[in-house]
Amino acid sequence: IEDPWRVFECEGGADGCAVTFSDDEFQDAARDTVYYVRAIEAESLAVGEDPLGCTLDENGRCVALDACKDRPDSDDCLAAAEERAWSSPIFIEYAKPADADEIGDSGFTLGAR
Repeated sequence: IEDPWRVFECEGGADGCAVTFSDDEFQDAARDTVYYVRAIEAESLAVGEDPLGCTLDENGRCVALDACKDRPDSDDCLAAAEERAWSSPIFIEYAKPADADEIGDSGFTLGAR
């Protein structure tokens, strides 16, 4: 299984951004392939994201708890979260061109919004 991750920073604002990438190895591989998109939102506060209210030490270990269940009802138990979304798989079938000399050098290009 080949699983290379490519990361594209989004410079967009509240409206989001559009990303386009080229797979320069698509033609050389001469086989079907599958892609998918994973989007990670900018960090924001979310209710109940850290239900244990863990205080971490310099090594990332939990050293103290402030559990949401032990807090007053007025506490929304907010914590930082990076929401994620995944696309459905995008299947691309490789079709050998009739004349191999006609293959461009740009590979395959996929755009996502």
